[in-house]
Amino acid sequence: MNQESKIHLHLERVMRPIESASGLPNECYTDASTFKLDRDRVIAQGWACVGFGTDVPNNWAVPITFMGYPILLTRNSAGVLKVFHNVCSHRGMQLVLEAGKLGTGLIRCKYHSWTYDFDGNLKGTPMIGGTDSNKHNDFDPTVNGLRPIANTVWMDNIFINLSGDAEPFEKFIAPLMHRWSKWVSPESLKELTPGIDAKMELVVKSNWKLAVENFLESYHLPWVHPNLNSYSPLEKHYDIDRGENFAGQGSSSYTAPAGANGNISSWPGKELNFAEYPVLYPNTLLGLQSDHFFTMCIIPIDETTSLERVQLMFLGEVATDDKYAEHRKSLIKTWNEVFSEDIFAVEGMQAGRQSPAYRGGVFSPVMDQHTLHFHQWVAKRLAKE
Repeated sequence: MNQESKIHLHLERVMRPIESASGLPNECYTDASTFKLDRDRVIAQGWACVGFGTDVPNNWAVPITFMGYPILLTRNSAGVLKVFHNVCSHRGMQLVLEAGKLGTGLIRCKYHSWTYDFDGNLKGTPMIGGTDSNKHNDFDPTVNGLRPIANTVWMDNIFINLSGDAEPFEKFIAPLMHRWSKWVSPESLKELTPGIDAKMELVVKSNWKLAVENFLESYHLPWVHPNLNSYSPLEKHYDIDRGENFAGQGSSSYTAPAGANGNISSWPGKELNFAEYPVLYPNTLLGLQSDHFFTMCIIPIDETTSLERVQLMFLGEVATDDKYAEHRKSLIKTWNEVFSEDIFAVEGMQAGRQSPAYRGGVFSPVMDQHTLHFHQWVAKRLAKE
């Protein structure tokens, strides 16, 4: 019996009611072939975050690797962002190796010097017809451009759909926006902009799913985050209503730090102490507070390694003005401490997945509802042929 067949036999137990369910088997966290199934069945079919709009200035091309695929993020002089497979249509050479500004407006393959514009159009094919001709009657450049990847930008997060057949992003994000409509509108969210020097990165020796599972629940607060629990205690946290593609927790004891300089204009004054932390499946972890917003994008590196990229957004001039530099620095430091405290836990769970004594574990019927929701969301997609 191959690895995939073994996993399928286990998935039935994942789909049981929480009192008798077990979690995803070890292979879903440790096996390289299952990592590819994650990419092709779990992640590729939907909208995955791969970075931030601030990563890609105008006239830049930025190469990234996402679950083994070479991908290219581009932005032209008009500020339009597009995403392509980072591979030349000629002989499959990776086009761009390092991020940088392309003053010519052209992406050039270093192998045979074929060139593409920022719309992916093939613009130059030197000597394709011989040493004296850059054209050939039997070759059509209009059908040999770069292969695009469906993409959009929301809250400065770059989302891609590798399969190209996901539901429109507006429909995908609508249930979460409906939930948040009591506090914010799409228009009021535009008051938030990325903060200068408001990014951080953490490399974690764990499968990407463990980082998601950890963020989904607040059960671990008293033991993993004792300082956070002192002012945002577990008993003040609650499970948010689950959607098809999101779940998570909220807090009713949020207090904006000194220097926050106001709140989102639409946020009701009597509910400033509320904040919510959903996961937008598969890999986008969000934090909505009245005075700022953050995204943690989980980039799966391989089956046992993940990159956590975080960006904070602030209100108006708080995002960019030097007089708020210390406020931004302080808030980034606070979140960095919180997220860093989680590393030992997710890495410890990853190490535990090597034990044959563990076969998915069990769930607290009260505290692990969202964790099982995510396991079942993954299991349904892994089971699809």
